[in-house]
Amino acid sequence: MSSEIKVLHQQALKALNQRLYQQAHQNLISILQQDKYFADAYFLLAMIASAHQNLKKAIELIKQANAYDPNNLEYLSQLAKHYALDNNHVQALHFAELAAKNENKLHATSSLTLDTLGVAYSQMGLHEKAVSFFEKAVAVNDKNPNYFFNLGASLKFTGDFDGAKKAYEKTISMAPNYYKAHAALTSLGGLSVDSNHISQLEQHFAQTQQADDKLYIGHALAREYEVLKDFDKAFYYLDTAKKRKLLQFEYSIDDDKALFKSLESHFKSDNSSLDQGFDTDEPIFVVGMPRTGTTLVERIISQHSEVTGAGELQHFGLLFKLMARTTSNRVIDADTVAASKNINFEALGKAYIESTRAITGETAKFVDKMPLNVLYVGFILQALPKAKIVCLDRNPLDTIVSNFRQLFAVNQSYYSYSYDLETTTEFYLLFKQLATLWLKLYPDNFYLINYEKLVNDPVNEAQQLIEFCNLPWQEQCVNIHQNSAPVATASALQVRSPINNRSVGNWKKYDAYLDSVKEVLASRIPS
Repeated sequence: MSSEIKVLHQQALKALNQRLYQQAHQNLISILQQDKYFADAYFLLAMIASAHQNLKKAIELIKQANAYDPNNLEYLSQLAKHYALDNNHVQALHFAELAAKNENKLHATSSLTLDTLGVAYSQMGLHEKAVSFFEKAVAVNDKNPNYFFNLGASLKFTGDFDGAKKAYEKTISMAPNYYKAHAALTSLGGLSVDSNHISQLEQHFAQTQQADDKLYIGHALAREYEVLKDFDKAFYYLDTAKKRKLLQFEYSIDDDKALFKSLESHFKSDNSSLDQGFDTDEPIFVVGMPRTGTTLVERIISQHSEVTGAGELQHFGLLFKLMARTTSNRVIDADTVAASKNINFEALGKAYIESTRAITGETAKFVDKMPLNVLYVGFILQALPKAKIVCLDRNPLDTIVSNFRQLFAVNQSYYSYSYDLETTTEFYLLFKQLATLWLKLYPDNFYLINYEKLVNDPVNEAQQLIEFCNLPWQEQCVNIHQNSAPVATASALQVRSPINNRSVGNWKKYDAYLDSVKEVLASRIPS
């Protein structure tokens, strides 16, 4: 390496760390003009692309870096992470395993590389493996709050709630303004009148001006006030934080109405046969509104010895968008529905199955529990005509309130409706109408299960559910608390306990704020 390239390289690293991307880019291009085989220049260009959310360009640049410097653990771990973020879990697993094989090198590698591998495994849903790498990362460097936060998340998903609590508390001790960690900590429960963080959280809520930060703290305060049974305060912080965040969105319920209308029009007029797709009966999809018992149903089915729980996969929707070739910024919209006529559905079904192979293939069937796959039911059955789809139906008020109370992935457009009770109600009604259509069109493939019936009569309801999935009954299916598989959803705590009906009627806690919701429901749902 020449002295000039060495200087340019150091300048690029410094600029990149300071987020001076244009300056870093200029330095790196200067390096490549002198030495087109300088691997780290490609890698750092990839990090610039990644910072701008251009995952595919980042992947190509990291691959170029890896070609000139094979088996560099930093490059391999970043390839794994970026493939995972791009929902190519098969390639992500390939590169993660390549890095993990170099056990001797990993012991001496940087904490960042270890954390990166943890993130890759976590994104793939392989949380036990993720925990291992996060633990190694904090052992090498116990001064980085991000590493402890990542460790806490995967420990929570694997059911180690005490370990997760310690990791989140460590995060906050190092970075008191790590607002996401405050929200994560309160999600673990264990709060009481004598053990809460309300004073500290209210100070944060008053101080922060960022909408995302207010959202995290608002949800944390709501949970803590719910423990105190002060639901007026809980609603105040939820409503205030959500309204602040909603101002950032260019969201209208009319967009969702247009989407649902396009789906109904498409499938009412489309007489496509369900024998043209990919021939496999492996997938079972659990769908519905979020927070309606989808995780509970997934745990019942995946407790069966012939079934693997694959988690909440975005694979089908993203592949559908890719094959529809629309350029809108929403994964599914009216234009993408219209463009579906150009899709080869057999190829879509095959591509979907192949995309799941980082986790599936060891058992006869697997469960994909992405709730809003309910939007794709007709397309799923064109691509995978032997698929079984289980849809949750829950009390409307419990559904609406639980969606409003939930802190979904921030800036995920799927859930924009949930920032306001009125739009959540409208979205629920759209969902109910669509679910009714799917049941009418696909009675052999689409099964509606009622949450209240399930938790009040679990054995009988679970037997019918398992029969629908073309599986023999196994008594263990209702023992969901014995299911040790990771749970990366908001129900991570609840499903570690036996099936119970404690969540039925939770809406009553917020009854004082539901008059308009009740009026809309009464006028739109036949009695």
